Amino acid sequence: MSNPDDTTGAAASRNFLAVLPVSDGTVTIRAMSDADAAGYAAGTGDDMVRRFAHLPLVEYTPQIVRDMIRGAIADGLRDGVLAVLTIADAGSDAFMGSLVFFDIQPEDAEIGYWVAPQHRGNKVSGRALVLALGMARRLGLKRLRARTVLENPASARVLLGAGFEQVGDARPQLVPSGKTEMSVDYLART
Repeated sequence: MSNPDDTTGAAASRNFLAVLPVSDGTVTIRAMSDADAAGYAAGTGDDMVRRFAHLPLVEYTPQIVRDMIRGAIADGLRDGVLAVLTIADAGSDAFMGSLVFFDIQPEDAEIGYWVAPQHRGNKVSGRALVLALGMARRLGLKRLRARTVLENPASARVLLGAGFEQVGDARPQLVPSGKTEMSVDYLART
């Protein structure tokens, strides 16, 4: 008899690589590669990414990112419990940002994202979120959860524009970086 509290089997069945890459002709979501390491490291040095992406490390170098791609990122994709993906330009395949599925449960997952400063203002994150909703549907997830800190109204607008709805009011929450922030929850049905 299966244990209803055991989400390992449900998460392990999430084969992100089977639904990648996805593209709308402008933006592509794909697995990270070594070619993304310099762009990822540079993007994480941006003040807004540092403030709002809630990344676990204070600093990323291309080598740290390559090690992550071969280690934790590859393990998460293989096990279906974490998907750290690249948002790329559909024409050039150049790195534009990152999209992450985490806290994967039987029927839903949380999603986070950030876009490098030189690509902001071009609707990259909104396009990536719409693609992510399609991926979630193909993976059998019924909902995607997201959150943003109260001081990030741009992210709230992007989430709402991509089909997410605000759930409740801002409240203190532990964010992925380990800090507690006043955060607002969002939910989208796939």
